[in-house]
Amino acid sequence: MQIKNNHSNYLQNTWIIGLIKLVLFGGCLYFIITKFQDQSFSLRETVWPDSFGMVLGLVGILMIINWYLEALRWKVSLQSFEPITIKKAWQIILSGLALNWVLPLTTGDLLARISQQQDKYQTTSAAMLNRGIMLCFTLILGIYGMSKVAMVYEVNGWFTLLLIFSYPIIRWLFKKSLDRFFAYFRNIDRTTLIRIIGLSLARYLVFVLQFYLLLFAFLPNLPSDLLLAGIGWVFLIRSALPLFFGGVGVREASGIVFFEPYVSDLQLIIIPIFLIWMINTVLPSLIGLVFVFQFRVNIAR
Repeated sequence: MQIKNNHSNYLQNTWIIGLIKLVLFGGCLYFIITKFQDQSFSLRETVWPDSFGMVLGLVGILMIINWYLEALRWKVSLQSFEPITIKKAWQIILSGLALNWVLPLTTGDLLARISQQQDKYQTTSAAMLNRGIMLCFTLILGIYGMSKVAMVYEVNGWFTLLLIFSYPIIRWLFKKSLDRFFAYFRNIDRTTLIRIIGLSLARYLVFVLQFYLLLFAFLPNLPSDLLLAGIGWVFLIRSALPLFFGGVGVREASGIVFFEPYVSDLQLIIIPIFLIWMINTVLPSLIGLVFVFQFRVNIAR
């Protein structure tokens, strides 16, 4: 009876998540189409930057560095209890990226990491630490982006309330993680923690640089601080809604919300956002798909 109830709850939760994904995707798609009603969207008519080829190549190289840093960060996170090679870490990271396409809330990444290690408890703790650190960097630049949106759309009062109510929630989430996985955090040495934080910061800066290069190529007249605020805003919204299809629609819709007051041609917003998604997510996912079929799940202990 208990097994049947668990299976029923799982199906119900899956159905609810699927419905949420569909509603959010439909909402984002409707928003984007509405914004383009008075404009003609044609790649043939798009004026491509003179340096587009060079920028695209540089962003591609940074993509490799980006995921190498993530693999190195994961290798360092496991070295205190279950060391792995950088090659193995790279395969785990890319396979998790591929699994995120079919599993909600980026749980594919977590599943790939946990399934390949013997010690599931400490591996989960390491993954939580990695996500928590990246969330901190995302919030820092994201709040700056949110402040720009609040000023443009004159919702400063709501923005202040959001910050006030967000603080205790974020604090509770981190406290819960620390309480639950205290053993891992207690045993990790300070040098390793500093390395993880440093690699996390380096990876976030690489991502910001990638996005900045593409946006600057299409929007060279916008000031750098505005581009950085837009990047923080888009990445924050994408991190807050990691629900469906690799974030298709979420990035584009959030980009339009931020940049529309400054840009008349919405194609100049959509194209760089679409390209960063293709380069950073789609291409690595295709590589990771190969590794998914090579994995053997380790038995938990």
